[in-house]
Amino acid sequence: MIIGCLIVALVLSGLLSLLAITLWRRVLILHREVRRLRMDEALSHEVSGPRIIQEIHHDLKVVARAKREFARRIADEDFSLRAILASMVEGVLIADSDMHVRLVNDRLQQMFSLPKSPIDRTVMEVFRNHLVHQVIRQSLDTGEPQSAELQAEISDGEQFQLKHFQITSVSLRSESLARALVIFHDVSQIRSLEAVRKEFVANVSHELRTPLSIITGYLETLIEGGDDRETNLRFLRTMHKHAQRLNLLIEDLLALSKLESRKISLHFEPIDLSESLDRVLEQLDSLIRESGALVTTTVPKHLSRIEADAFRIEQVLYNLLDNALKHSGKSGARISVEMYSATAAVVVRISDDGVGIPLSDQPHIFERFYRVHKDRSRDAGGTGLGLSIVKHTVQAHGGSIAVQSRPGAGATFVMSLPISQT
Repeated sequence: MIIGCLIVALVLSGLLSLLAITLWRRVLILHREVRRLRMDEALSHEVSGPRIIQEIHHDLKVVARAKREFARRIADEDFSLRAILASMVEGVLIADSDMHVRLVNDRLQQMFSLPKSPIDRTVMEVFRNHLVHQVIRQSLDTGEPQSAELQAEISDGEQFQLKHFQITSVSLRSESLARALVIFHDVSQIRSLEAVRKEFVANVSHELRTPLSIITGYLETLIEGGDDRETNLRFLRTMHKHAQRLNLLIEDLLALSKLESRKISLHFEPIDLSESLDRVLEQLDSLIRESGALVTTTVPKHLSRIEADAFRIEQVLYNLLDNALKHSGKSGARISVEMYSATAAVVVRISDDGVGIPLSDQPHIFERFYRVHKDRSRDAGGTGLGLSIVKHTVQAHGGSIAVQSRPGAGATFVMSLPISQT
């Protein structure tokens, strides 16, 4: 009896051991599947064993599919977010409630020439600007959008440029965290255009005020009854001179406005620049004689003809030569005009031996109303628009113009005009 019980116990123990080993193997298989799930590896198609093991394996496969779908959606959203941020012309920044940077786009780093990634650094550490810190802090504290305009010196190689940025900070809140979305919009060009507009209005007002004041003053004198015929005649001549100056100024303004707005229609035709130069020199003959200037020309016999508007090109040559004659600074000035063919273009060089142009003024001489020698330029009858008209006319022909000068060593204007407009 005892022996029988022992045998039964041994059999039951063996069966339990076998069952335990089998279950252990199935658990090891599930453990391996869980590890595969953690490593994003594919799970086995089927696992044999008790029903509970199969159900657990089935649930693991469902979790694996959900995980893959979730990862795919995150990857798609991440790609979309990065594509949107990369394509934006504005700088974008996201900061947390501790004022640490959590995300930026490449445009922001370019805007501020940031030498390294600002991620995980504080806003103050990145920008070194209290205004930026204050705008973001207020939007986080109040939950209301905040805006401000920032002026910053941005490094550009070895130099610094003053930039203007419009900053808008918006609070992003959830149950567990708070973030600030900050947009940086570069408005430097807009501010520059506003400054140019203000300066233009001021310059036009100044240019118009002087001749109008003189004409008004002389008219009042004449109305009051000047009896001296010689004095009256001198007044009328002065008024006529300034009236002509006003007319010339208005004509130049209208021409420049049309050139800048591209509303002027150019009549392109094959022209010979040497013939255009001859006509311009004929128009300036009296001024050349009065100033005692010596103008020499160097033009090859077979200079390439160019497609251009003959009237506008002659106006360019006239303005450049007139500028050289009036601002040479001395009588008996020497002016040389050289023309030659280059690759797909004709180059015109007009040089004088005058006082030259200071280096600080050279970047601005093609701007409207810019005068190197303001008093002498105005006395010479210039409107301050001649070189600006030259630049826009040359650019309208697809060409380029530049100046080469050293103070005291004269100036050379180099103009390149394309041979063909096609």
